[in-house]
Amino acid sequence: MKTIILNLTALLRHHSQSNKVKIMKIGEIILQSQAVMAPIAGITDMPYRNIVMEHGAGMVTSELLSANALIRDSGKTFDMMPGENEPGPVATQIFGGDPEVLRDAALIVQERPCDFIDLNFGCPVKKVTKCGGGAAMLKDLQKAERAVSMVASAVSKPVTVKIRTGWNSSTVNVVNMVKAIENAGAVAVAIHARTAAQGYSGEADWDLITKAASAVSIPVIGNGDITTPEKALYRLETSGCAFVMIGRGALGNPWIFRQINELGNTGSYTIPSREEIGCVILAHFNLMIIRYGEKVSVRKIRAHMGYYSRGIRGGARFRDSVNKEMTSSGMRRLISDFFINNREIAIV
Repeated sequence: MKTIILNLTALLRHHSQSNKVKIMKIGEIILQSQAVMAPIAGITDMPYRNIVMEHGAGMVTSELLSANALIRDSGKTFDMMPGENEPGPVATQIFGGDPEVLRDAALIVQERPCDFIDLNFGCPVKKVTKCGGGAAMLKDLQKAERAVSMVASAVSKPVTVKIRTGWNSSTVNVVNMVKAIENAGAVAVAIHARTAAQGYSGEADWDLITKAASAVSIPVIGNGDITTPEKALYRLETSGCAFVMIGRGALGNPWIFRQINELGNTGSYTIPSREEIGCVILAHFNLMIIRYGEKVSVRKIRAHMGYYSRGIRGGARFRDSVNKEMTSSGMRRLISDFFINNREIAIV
């Protein structure tokens, strides 16, 4: 462990000397940071995408959208798509098990505001894989390549793909998969360094990302276990990936993107004060109200509160009060009292 820490310290020193967090491109689109936000169901909606972009993320992606639902003209699914004047670059991510359906859905997505069309071949959730979508695509390399090719040749917007290292430990095929994806016309590929069978358990195998990155010329976006700015820079330095994608490490922690940029460019980074956290939550809540209205926003913000308040004294009582609060004015008061005014939540 000491050796790893010493090596990491040296790498961070190298970053601070050579300004290593770069402005880079995916296709012809410029990203202002090498740290991007992973799509997370129920989290990366338009309000939170706005928040993380304001805090320095290089790119954001929509929640996972069903290609079949888009073709059926599902209003709920359309409402989850990126909107006009949304900070970007932003990708719209779709899933499905039929290459023709993915192509037709991509043609619909192309007419809506977004910078990239992202194909999800990595989601391990059963309701996604049972229809042949998500990580189930990893079982059939030829089908996956055909799907990417059909989408990329049908649309003018650049196509990206998100994958895992394989379906399970016996079928790890990430190197062949990224080669097929590049050959089919994608401009970048994001790799979660776990198999579908692993879900989110165990450790991410970044050695496989390194092998995949060395096998293709398109940018590889590395994902898995990046929970601190230090880990992000370490992976950028050692893995060969062009970008890092942060998921769970950015839950209730949008400033991690700013911190990665600061650390890479200056050798240090700022930690947000409790008051700043509170102001960010209020801004997030206000964006939700604009998007969804007050009643829905009161319910939706609860999913974020557990992340925003973790590790803070009195957080459990605060979350209990949040889960009971039914009004937007009451929610704002709870947020202001706990974070900005630093008041303990009374036990009722």
